[in-house]
Amino acid sequence: MLVHGQDIARPLGRPREMPAPAVAAALDHAWGSSFYGARKRFAGLRLRATDPDWSAGEGEEVRGPAADLLLLATGRPAGLDALDGPGVTQAAARVG
Repeated sequence: MLVHGQDIARPLGRPREMPAPAVAAALDHAWGSSFYGARKRFAGLRLRATDPDWSAGEGEEVRGPAADLLLLATGRPAGLDALDGPGVTQAAARVG
Protein backbone atom coordinates (compact mmCIF):
# COMPACT_ATOMS: atom_id res chain seq x y z
CA MET A 1 0.00 0.00 0.00
CA LEU A 2 2.85 2.39 0.76
CA VAL A 3 4.50 2.07 -2.64
CA HIS A 4 1.37 1.74 -4.75
CA GLY A 5 -0.09 4.79 -3.02
CA GLN A 6 2.97 6.75 -4.14
CA ASP A 7 2.65 5.32 -7.65
CA ILE A 8 -0.74 7.05 -7.85
CA ALA A 9 -0.09 10.21 -5.82
CA ARG A 10 3.26 11.37 -7.20
CA PRO A 11 2.32 11.64 -10.88
CA LEU A 12 -0.69 13.69 -9.78
CA GLY A 13 1.53 16.00 -7.72
CA ARG A 14 -0.32 15.09 -4.54
CA PRO A 15 1.64 14.56 -1.34
CA ARG A 16 0.96 11.28 0.44
CA GLU A 17 2.59 10.89 3.83
CA MET A 18 4.01 7.55 4.88
CA PRO A 19 4.62 6.74 8.58
CA ALA A 20 8.37 6.40 9.23
CA PRO A 21 8.11 3.10 11.18
CA ALA A 22 6.10 1.50 8.37
CA VAL A 23 8.54 2.77 5.73
CA ALA A 24 11.53 1.40 7.66
CA ALA A 25 9.83 -2.01 7.94
CA ALA A 26 8.99 -1.93 4.22
CA LEU A 27 12.61 -1.03 3.39
CA ASP A 28 13.83 -4.00 5.43
CA HIS A 29 11.43 -6.23 3.52
CA ALA A 30 12.31 -4.81 0.08
CA TRP A 31 16.04 -5.07 0.80
CA GLY A 32 15.83 -8.69 1.92
CA SER A 33 13.30 -9.92 -0.62
CA SER A 34 14.41 -11.63 -3.81
CA PHE A 35 11.13 -10.45 -5.37
CA TYR A 36 12.31 -6.83 -5.43
CA GLY A 37 15.98 -7.66 -5.95
CA ALA A 38 17.15 -4.48 -4.20
CA ARG A 39 20.18 -6.08 -2.57
CA LYS A 40 21.38 -7.44 -5.92
CA ARG A 41 20.40 -4.35 -7.97
CA PHE A 42 22.18 -1.99 -5.59
CA ALA A 43 25.22 -4.14 -4.79
CA GLY A 44 28.19 -1.87 -4.10
CA LEU A 45 25.96 0.94 -2.82
CA ARG A 46 24.84 1.90 0.66
CA LEU A 47 21.30 3.23 1.01
CA ARG A 48 20.84 5.46 4.08
CA ALA A 49 17.66 7.16 5.25
CA THR A 50 17.94 10.69 6.58
CA ASP A 51 14.73 10.59 8.61
CA PRO A 52 14.38 7.27 10.47
CA ASP A 53 17.56 5.45 11.39
CA TRP A 54 17.80 2.96 8.51
CA SER A 55 20.58 1.85 6.19
CA ALA A 56 21.60 -1.16 4.15
CA GLY A 57 24.39 -2.19 1.84
CA GLU A 58 28.04 -1.25 1.51
CA GLY A 59 29.80 1.18 -0.78
CA GLU A 60 29.07 4.63 -2.19
CA GLU A 61 26.21 6.20 -0.30
CA VAL A 62 22.77 7.09 -1.59
CA ARG A 63 20.93 9.07 1.09
CA GLY A 64 17.61 10.76 1.48
CA PRO A 65 14.11 10.39 2.89
CA ALA A 66 13.12 6.81 3.62
CA ALA A 67 10.00 7.12 1.46
CA ASP A 68 12.14 7.95 -1.58
CA LEU A 69 14.58 5.14 -0.80
CA LEU A 70 11.62 2.74 -0.61
CA LEU A 71 10.57 3.74 -4.11
CA LEU A 72 14.13 3.22 -5.30
CA ALA A 73 14.42 -0.15 -3.55
CA THR A 74 11.25 -1.33 -5.30
CA GLY A 75 12.60 -0.31 -8.70
CA ARG A 76 10.89 3.04 -9.13
CA PRO A 77 12.83 6.11 -10.27
CA ALA A 78 10.17 8.50 -8.89
CA GLY A 79 12.12 9.23 -5.70
CA LEU A 80 15.51 9.94 -7.28
CA ASP A 81 15.15 13.75 -7.22
CA ALA A 82 15.08 13.71 -3.40
CA LEU A 83 18.22 11.57 -3.05
CA ASP A 84 21.85 12.62 -2.98
CA GLY A 85 25.29 11.22 -2.32
CA PRO A 86 28.11 9.84 -4.42
CA GLY A 87 26.13 6.73 -5.42
CA VAL A 88 23.04 8.46 -6.83
CA THR A 89 24.20 8.37 -10.44
CA GLN A 90 24.86 4.63 -10.21
CA ALA A 91 21.53 4.03 -8.47
CA ALA A 92 19.68 5.99 -11.17
CA ALA A 93 21.31 3.91 -13.89
CA ARG A 94 20.21 0.73 -12.17
CA VAL A 95 16.51 1.60 -12.11
CA GLY A 96 16.55 2.72 -15.73
